Amino acid sequence: MTSRHILFCFFLCFSMVAQSPKRELRGVWIATVQNIDWPSPRNYNAYTQQEEFIDLLNSHQKTGINALFVQVRTAADAFYAKGDEPWSAYLSGIQGQAPKPSYDPLAFMIQESHARGMEFHAWLNMNRGSMSTKNVLSSNHIVRLHPEWMVVYNNQHLFNFGLPEVRQYITKIVKNIVQAYDVDGIHFDDYFYPYPIKNAHFNDDEAYEKYKLPNESLADWRRRNINLLVEDISKTVKSVNPRVKFGISPFGIWRHKSSDPENGSPTRNGLQSFDDLFADTEKWTKSGWLDYLAPQLYWGTTHKVATFGPLANWWSEHGYGRPIYIGHAAYHLTDQWNTSELSKQLSMARGLGQVKGSIYFSSSQLTKNIKGWRDSLRTTHYKDMALVPTMPWLDSIPPTAPHKVSLQKQSGKWTMRWQVGEPSLDKDPPAYYVVYKIRRSEGLRGLENPANIIYKGQKNEYIIDPSELQTGYGFVVTAFDRLHNESPAGTIQWIVPNTP
Repeated sequence: MTSRHILFCFFLCFSMVAQSPKRELRGVWIATVQNIDWPSPRNYNAYTQQEEFIDLLNSHQKTGINALFVQVRTAADAFYAKGDEPWSAYLSGIQGQAPKPSYDPLAFMIQESHARGMEFHAWLNMNRGSMSTKNVLSSNHIVRLHPEWMVVYNNQHLFNFGLPEVRQYITKIVKNIVQAYDVDGIHFDDYFYPYPIKNAHFNDDEAYEKYKLPNESLADWRRRNINLLVEDISKTVKSVNPRVKFGISPFGIWRHKSSDPENGSPTRNGLQSFDDLFADTEKWTKSGWLDYLAPQLYWGTTHKVATFGPLANWWSEHGYGRPIYIGHAAYHLTDQWNTSELSKQLSMARGLGQVKGSIYFSSSQLTKNIKGWRDSLRTTHYKDMALVPTMPWLDSIPPTAPHKVSLQKQSGKWTMRWQVGEPSLDKDPPAYYVVYKIRRSEGLRGLENPANIIYKGQKNEYIIDPSELQTGYGFVVTAFDRLHNESPAGTIQWIVPNTP
């Protein structure tokens, strides 16, 4: 490729930034471990914790974020009341001590998120029993109850995934959350087997000797353990609530091409999740166990070893029918990056067929508007509202069109109203509605333009701002179900001359 072609591709990608799609997941990771994002350090008052979370939500809502990935289990602890694991010390300062005044953080966060039209994904850490072997653990903590399930590594207690009872325990934790809470998704990060440390041994030797298959290598046995766990969790989630999404955010390199010439990515150095973390994302997606992958592509577009563009393209080509949500390192705005780097990444991601959105790590860089990135999202990249992509393998049946759509002037205000349509084929009720303002010349084609969306919400009416009342325009409402399938349009309400 000539330098002229490279320059052309760069400008082509960059020009795509402003062309936001109608369907795009726009997410943030909200890390609770060590109080990274929420609640703030030493904020142990339930009222101020709730105020902080509402402020965080309102900020993200204004930015255009439509999905939250909130860490509710950091190290075999809980940010929720309905479970067997002890309360997290990051909530109250003391592990096992409930928030004061009493409240259920997970139930509260889900309710507030849904009220703002955002998906809520419960993010769980899979491998940690403790952040440190020096942590003061409550009497009912799993490390105290079952120390034989743990391996001490890097001064942490880590679960031994080679033990069937460990895999059953983690699956039970997930099952309880899906049964007890109205979550949109279950989400795991990149911690399976631990990141390797030079000259350190992860001592699962006894379990390996007990449970390995004949002639099975240690690496293959560990991968099989993780595969069994991922499959069990997937089946459990779907058996409890088949509409709940299950996704994982793996390390950004599966394998180098030098390790796997047929399927490897165009990288040559560094850690490989397949070989070092024993996470075989290829098998998970090919087997249909996951509903999405969110690879952590935390390197820049000019990184010499792991370049963002080629890696994003590799993941797009290895989704196997499942969407890829790119994980962006917003935290690099605090050190080496400026907003132009993230703009280029977002542009490149939007140009890839199987990439259906982005997730930023982490929330604080957006809410604090580090280097103006939040402003850039609001005014440019996310200027138009985006709707969450559908997942037809979970639900492909849309609601019916809203009925009795009307546009009337009452008490000096023009109000659009509608009623729920007939029951859909799967009997799912509408979860929310979207109102579009379209030109007469566009007709229903205008529903594909996100710039035409002027309302998204659960109410059955919308008060139209007088500035929106323009001759030659009309208003259309559609209904969406929980999995974001869109109904046919209700009756178009056209603005006629002299309407005001």
